[in-house]
Amino acid sequence: MKIIDKRIIKMSGISEKLLQVYVLWQNNSKHIPKMLRYSMGVRIDSLFAQIIELVSEAIFVSEEQRLPLVRIANIKNDVLKFMLYALLELGGLKEDIFTDFSLKAEEVGKMLYGWKIKLEKQNRPNTLNTASVGNDKK
Repeated sequence: MKIIDKRIIKMSGISEKLLQVYVLWQNNSKHIPKMLRYSMGVRIDSLFAQIIELVSEAIFVSEEQRLPLVRIANIKNDVLKFMLYALLELGGLKEDIFTDFSLKAEEVGKMLYGWKIKLEKQNRPNTLNTASVGNDKK
């Protein structure tokens, strides 16, 4: 929970983690060499915005509409982690900063994956009930 201008803002767990990674990105992106900042840096910033948008939308849509959004957010988070690693390899990030990013991005990924699995279980037809109904007709 954050207090801003005497208002209390409560965010979901995944939103809070995304905010932490994004703040870390914004605080460190200005130290990336210009050539990489205006190519990969812009793409990474765009990925952050897309993931935040997908998660926000998934929180507020109906149950049936959530799964595709969470799947896409999960994929984009994997792409984000890859891009951050590529930025490290190209010398755009220091190793300790990359470690902070990857730990936080991995945590977001675990949360997204867990959410995806939960939604898949909820949306899966109940095969046990269907099988037992068929056996009762003997």
